[in-house]
Amino acid sequence: MCIRDRLGTARLILCAPCCHHELHQQIHTVAPFKPVLQHGILQKRMADILTDAFRALVLQIMGYKTDVIEFISTEHTDRNLMIRAVKRTKQGERKYLQEYEALKAFWGVTPYLEKVLREKGCWVMLEAQQSPHF
Repeated sequence: MCIRDRLGTARLILCAPCCHHELHQQIHTVAPFKPVLQHGILQKRMADILTDAFRALVLQIMGYKTDVIEFISTEHTDRNLMIRAVKRTKQGERKYLQEYEALKAFWGVTPYLEKVLREKGCWVMLEAQQSPHF
């Protein structure tokens, strides 16, 4: 079965994100964040936060109510967040796609998840769902 046929059909998603390095490689210093991003560890953590925010937004675009929670103590790992998503509607509100695009434009990045969804032909479907004519 094609991913497009299954996209957004799960009623509940629990996701402990990994692979934050993709966005870390794309982040460049954005003027107001120069004092933060000049330090490697802070840049890494900012990339981690942005990666998880983008992932939560993609789920919201797909009609999920999401929240990001801490699922394990920081003494074990500093990447201890989980995205919890519950399906609420067939599609999310247009504002989530607008927020996603604004965040992407501000940081000048393209999240890996978007690249994968585009390759599978799913990103066009998400954008179409957000159009006023869908």
